[in-house]
Amino acid sequence: MDEDALRTFLSLADTENTRDTAALLRVNQSNVSRTLARLEAEVGAPLFHRHGRRLALNATGAAFRADAAAVLDAIDQARRHAEALAVEAKVLRVGFLHSLARWMVPDAVQRLRTHHPDLRVTLRQGFSRDLYRWLEADAIDVILASPPPMPVAGIEWRKVHEEQLCLAFADTDPLAALSSPRLADLTGRDFIGFSRITDMRRVVDELLEGAGVEVNVTFESSEIETMRSLVAGGLATSVLPRTPGRDDEGVTYVPLEPLEVRGIGVAWRADGQAGEYAEPLVASLAG
Repeated sequence: MDEDALRTFLSLADTENTRDTAALLRVNQSNVSRTLARLEAEVGAPLFHRHGRRLALNATGAAFRADAAAVLDAIDQARRHAEALAVEAKVLRVGFLHSLARWMVPDAVQRLRTHHPDLRVTLRQGFSRDLYRWLEADAIDVILASPPPMPVAGIEWRKVHEEQLCLAFADTDPLAALSSPRLADLTGRDFIGFSRITDMRRVVDELLEGAGVEVNVTFESSEIETMRSLVAGGLATSVLPRTPGRDDEGVTYVPLEPLEVRGIGVAWRADGQAGEYAEPLVASLAG
């Protein structure tokens, strides 16, 4: 799932026609159709109703639209911050998890810009395993991500935030009204899970298995924002990380017991150029 696919989807949501979107984006109509097919395959569900040549957002598409727009807005804002730096400036290549686009990435770029006005920042998003592979290959300099599954020689990682893993219910869900719902209460319920391409899939699967809980997985996604929207819409429950200092309308979060957290931090190559920027960035983000 890349930016071009999200922009194609948002254009289709507006035009409701692959031909008009192709004209706006200046691509072949067949490219638009293939991009939509790939996106729906990755999301795991249709995003539109088909009425002949006309497309109309279905419920999943409507939820996905808001999240796609928010992610692109955050990326565009971060790019604008980075591109405002001097053309002659040094370049720091920053990678980040998809789920950090709306809150941590703009903050990190702004802090880098404030403390290093001669620095130009470029951005690349990906899943944790991809980010660490790019870091090892020197394709990026610093990443904002959860820790590597195991220590990697030559890679430094410092924690700056913790996200609590929580049971996530719609505010209207009867379980949200309980004083202390537990994982066991999810047994047999509809559940929105992480897709197999994400690192969180293993974490949540192990939690459910350890508690002896079997759920009815009705939807899988690699996008946390999409999952939050579907939970808020009352489609199912989930286990999600809760962003520090953030409330999501329509969602009730209940921290797991015993406490489970996902560390979020800054990683860089010890022998790379990022060290002089990463250490101060860690201090500023954790402060």
